Amino acid sequence: MNTMLIPLVGMLIPIVIVPVALGVRYARHERGLEHAERMKALDLGRTLPRDEPWWSPARISVAIGAGVPVGVFVCAWLATVSSGFHDGVWISATGVGMTAVVCGSVLAAKHFAHRAQAENGLYATKPAFDDADAYDVVGRRG
Repeated sequence: MNTMLIPLVGMLIPIVIVPVALGVRYARHERGLEHAERMKALDLGRTLPRDEPWWSPARISVAIGAGVPVGVFVCAWLATVSSGFHDGVWISATGVGMTAVVCGSVLAAKHFAHRAQAENGLYATKPAFDDADAYDVVGRRG
């Protein structure tokens, strides 16, 4: 065995183990902070931004209000290219597109009104009870 191998391994152990141990400790501390933040948000009746689903009500409203008319008019254009121009195809596409725009706008308006009410505190997300002793708890009965 080479005599230089023992000092190299002896120096390599602190170089590898110390950063790994500090990284694990930092990750644990970060998870503790995230847990405390999540518990405080739940206590206040709120959700964290990263906990919201990707398909939020606002994105669904935009998908209905903008995506449906685009899809309908692309389908009407493809029908016109393949079988020639027909008035009924474009009238139907216009009706469906207008309906989608109106429905998407109504959904977006309701969503933003609901959000504004929640931010202004016009309604409580959690029921507030003044007297905590008003409720009988099974553990108190014995």
